[in-house]
Amino acid sequence: MSFKFEVFLKSLKIASKYIGTTLEVALSALFIGLFLGLIIALIRFYKVPVLSQFLAGLFTVLKAIPIVLILLATYLIFAKTFDQFAVNVGWHMKFKDINPLLIPIFCLSILSTISLSETFRGTFASIGKGQQDAAKSIGMGTFQIITRIILPQALPVALPMMSNTLIGLVKASALVSMVGVVDIFAAAKISAQQNYRFLEAYLAVALIYWIINIFIEQGAGMLERNLNSRLRRDAA
Repeated sequence: MSFKFEVFLKSLKIASKYIGTTLEVALSALFIGLFLGLIIALIRFYKVPVLSQFLAGLFTVLKAIPIVLILLATYLIFAKTFDQFAVNVGWHMKFKDINPLLIPIFCLSILSTISLSETFRGTFASIGKGQQDAAKSIGMGTFQIITRIILPQALPVALPMMSNTLIGLVKASALVSMVGVVDIFAAAKISAQQNYRFLEAYLAVALIYWIINIFIEQGAGMLERNLNSRLRRDAA
């Protein structure tokens, strides 16, 4: 089968229009995961009774479930129960009125939270306990230790894994077409179905994802260097 460059360019143009959708899903999931993952990592790091054990067990279960299954199950549960729930609480809206991006963002946030909580927990453990003991000896509280000792050292270490998580979320966002959301991959596939030139469409999608991931890696590298230089400056 011959490769048609004009079809490749057409698919590239069509898919590029949905870069914003892919980035909206991935970045929203990342920021939610950062917030929740940091809180959960602190709970497990400080071994909060009952809650830390519950979260450890929950994450063990969630890690074993493929993200595509979480996505489809969440969509089906919402589709079957939301309308009745809205009636019961007096909401004047139906499932079809919900922003279709919310379900993918919710599901990818679970993936992001699990990944980032483990990342933060590992970086917290790498910080010497002697620093925390020294901070306590001069009267610092737990919140001050977290904000002044732990986080400034943990963030530069965790940044490479955070960028890897974002790259994983960008790639996982290709699954959102399964719940009716048109993203980069779905747009290219729809375009290919008109002329059955799937090779050109998939190569166009691959190029877009590659470029996005290059920008993520370069941006994370610059941010990491800035954080490390600032940390060294503050230490001096």
